[in-house]
Formats: sequence, C-alpha cells, structure tokens
Amino acid sequence: MSSRTPEECIDLALDDEAADGRRTDAIRELKTANECDELAALVRRENLADQYRRQALEALATPQCDSTLRTLVEDGLEGSLQDDAKELLATVEDG
Repeated sequence: MSSRTPEECIDLALDDEAADGRRTDAIRELKTANECDELAALVRRENLADQYRRQALEALATPQCDSTLRTLVEDGLEGSLQDDAKELLATVEDG
C-alpha cells in the first residue's frame, strides 16, 4: 500500500489525466483504509466517469461501509447506479 493520504487518493481518482490503473489503485486504497465517506463522495460525483463511480460503489460493499452504502440507497442515485447500490446492499446484508 502506498503512503497516500485519503485526500491524495481522491485527487488522483478525480484526475482525468492520470492513468486508469493509478485511478483504480487510488479507489482500492480508499477501500483498504475503510474511507467510506470518501468513497461515497466519489459515487455522488456526477462529473466523474461512470467506471470510477461504479468502482467506488463496489468498494462500499463491505461490512465496514454498509451504513454508508445504505445511505446512498436511501438518498437515491441516478439510473443504474441506484439499482447496483440496492443489489450490493442486499449482498452485504445477506452475507
């Protein structure tokens, strides 16, 4: 794991000029560090590419982030992200 701070991970995930792998690694680091609020903020960013929003959403599907995922479901997301969030929450709650 790198020594990036959560803020640095968010900045990297949002950086359109960064390589895809680096952006994905930044989201993975947020998951590893249980940075649920930061991951949720990425999911809510409408100007972030869907692939990264979806990665951040999937990273929330852990017992540590289930309450944050539940909040996203209750607050509502647009389109297929809402459906995916509901499915992920059901998986976490059943698991």
